[in-house]
Amino acid sequence: MRAEFFTRENIHALQFPPTEDGDYARRYLLPLMEDDIQNYIRNVYNTQLMAVKVGETIIPVTVTDFHPQNTYTVSPYSHYVSYGGLEEVKHLENPLAEFLVKLALYPIAWFFRSTELDKVVFVNNYLLSTNLYPSVNSEQLSVLSEALIERFPDRVIVFRSVDQKKNPHVFDALKSLGYDAVLSRQVWYMDPLASLKTRQCKEDMRVLKKRGYEVVDGETLSDDELHRAAHLYELLYLKKYSYFNPQFTVKFLKLARDQKTLFLYGLKKNGRLDGIMGFFIRNGAMTQPLFGYDTTLPQDEGLYRLLTLVTLKEGLKRGLLVHASGGVGKFKKARGGESVTEYNAVYTKHLPKRRQSPWKLIGRLSKFAIPYFKKMDF
Repeated sequence: MRAEFFTRENIHALQFPPTEDGDYARRYLLPLMEDDIQNYIRNVYNTQLMAVKVGETIIPVTVTDFHPQNTYTVSPYSHYVSYGGLEEVKHLENPLAEFLVKLALYPIAWFFRSTELDKVVFVNNYLLSTNLYPSVNSEQLSVLSEALIERFPDRVIVFRSVDQKKNPHVFDALKSLGYDAVLSRQVWYMDPLASLKTRQCKEDMRVLKKRGYEVVDGETLSDDELHRAAHLYELLYLKKYSYFNPQFTVKFLKLARDQKTLFLYGLKKNGRLDGIMGFFIRNGAMTQPLFGYDTTLPQDEGLYRLLTLVTLKEGLKRGLLVHASGGVGKFKKARGGESVTEYNAVYTKHLPKRRQSPWKLIGRLSKFAIPYFKKMDF
């Protein structure tokens, strides 16, 4: 078995496996590799997207250099400093604590820049907040890891979205290969069958009936409605949370609708789209990188909870575990969510100590941060 690398120049030579995951990779990766990635996700800078074939599995890889406005899905600096540090600290709602954390972060930010934290290869990276793993075995992971180290001898190798709930075999295999598990974030898994029996979800069902929203299939959405959907995502994930989240364009949503790279569902009332959700499926799980609603409407419309309800119903119908990503932990916990630590699995042993040092610092900080994140239900 060997790992074969494909770039924009030779992508059409790739024989995509005749599997569900292989066909998804074809529909998703080909357009982004043939075109400019920024036509689909605006804030992807200094990044090359590649596809690696290992056996009958396709793994997307991104090769990135630093840019101050990069989305966190391609940039460790944006993840740990710009978004995860300088922006997330405001949720502490404690001015003194916020000041002290920022004071501590500025020298760390300088250290990360000077030691080239962002000179990195991200593995299994579909440029989304969560990257579910396909069926992949330890031999494939070993072959892939060895090939990446050989091809990128000057870069850190990072497997994104690794956890011990849905992919413990990936976690264990990478640990055995010498990877270090450092904190990425806390994520939430939800069993739809159990979640829909909770008191909160039953109340959400009553709200859905009371508010009069119609759940519509995304295949029926017009181009104008996709513009509205992109705006709804922007209202929630960019304006309310952070512009370091992926900035999806209308072209990305058209790809989702037309090629089913995401299953789209909307909430409509009086002919107007007020909420949008999009998920993909891999290896028995689903996750929703697209979520948005009209934040200018009264909060008692309950649009976030209604979109979550739609998600759980789709998960139940399809017999899937729901990966509910990170954030709003208390909300998800009340609906039966289970908090799980998500890691970046990082290989630095082929690099000079100076290049290893920022990741060793992140690893040490992880030991303190993980218990705190769990306690606070992030």
